[in-house]
Amino acid sequence: MLKYYMAELFEPTLLYSFALSFLGVSLAYYYGRFSMEYAVLAILGSILAQMSVNVISDYFDYKSGLDRELAKKKAGNLSGGSSLIAERKIKPGYTLLMGIVAFVLAGIIGIFFLTIRIQLLPILAIAAFSILLYARLVKRIPYMSEPLCTLNYTLIAFGSFIAVAGFSAVSIKLAFAFIPAGIMLGGNALFINEIPDSAIDRKYKVRHSAVMLGTSRHIAIYYLSFQVAAYAILVIGIVTGMLPLFAVASLIAIPATPYIFNGIYKAHISKYRDYLGMQTISSFIFAMLLSAAYVFTVM
Repeated sequence: MLKYYMAELFEPTLLYSFALSFLGVSLAYYYGRFSMEYAVLAILGSILAQMSVNVISDYFDYKSGLDRELAKKKAGNLSGGSSLIAERKIKPGYTLLMGIVAFVLAGIIGIFFLTIRIQLLPILAIAAFSILLYARLVKRIPYMSEPLCTLNYTLIAFGSFIAVAGFSAVSIKLAFAFIPAGIMLGGNALFINEIPDSAIDRKYKVRHSAVMLGTSRHIAIYYLSFQVAAYAILVIGIVTGMLPLFAVASLIAIPATPYIFNGIYKAHISKYRDYLGMQTISSFIFAMLLSAAYVFTVM
């Protein structure tokens, strides 16, 4: 049974928070404001925060009945979390406890950073709100899930940078790196994950964008619009000198976008797991190559 609890805690989506926190830390290194101890704590805190929201959301999705119905239809693993509770492989109470422990540990790290970087307070407050209220409130507000997810993942990068480098090092240049990665690893990755379960989500009054948009055509255009925005911001940053020239390497991830768009547009439901995997891998590569561009520039 232990392996199932480990699987619940260490979902593959933890790569998202790692990649964005590492991006923030890499920029701190680039600007010469680096501390290895703070970098490790920032990355660990980001991963624990995402771990807590994943686990707590799974618990409340189970309590609402949503995950139990998804599990019956063999769709639960595509619903933005796992179906391990619904499949009775782990116990609800223990699962909630794990989420709370992860939240408390992330909070301890956050409080430590607040003692030296008080400017992190708004970022940590948004994170706490999202962790505790995402499953019960946020995803029931029309079109709110993906923008808030994009904001949170972008703030992981900003927060990690501030934690390591300090607020005085913040500049507009950071946005050209953090926002594209936040869009791709945050809102759009979540969006693809939500699509297959839209019919059941609608029944349980979940109002994410895939539910609200309805048709595969509108859903595909929504996805493509944000991907184009992410790459456009990156290219503008490179052309204007806001990003190092080596950041052009991140454009290697572009071919995944038309492939995913075409699949969503044509409603290839059976392949959505592949599309989510492609979005995860390509976005992770995007963020890591962007991080490498900063690190290699000063080596």
